[in-house]
Amino acid sequence: MTWKKLVLSLVWGLAILAWAALFAYQGTDPMIKDWTIAVTGVAILTEIAFWATAAILGLTILESRKRVFGFLSRPMRRKQGRG
Repeated sequence: MTWKKLVLSLVWGLAILAWAALFAYQGTDPMIKDWTIAVTGVAILTEIAFWATAAILGLTILESRKRVFGFLSRPMRRKQGRG
């Protein structure tokens, strides 16, 4: 498993666990202040998960683009050692 998949699995696993815990917490009939704090915390964690996903996908696209352009430009490079 690559580090990217590991990070995404960890971040989204935490987000899913946080939402599950939030729904379990709702069953305890919390006060509105406590409920607002809990929902805000879980929403921020979910937002972090989305931004981490976007960052990792962006890195993947840049790496793939570099490989593709390297492959396409290989025949057009001059060979070293001959002149």
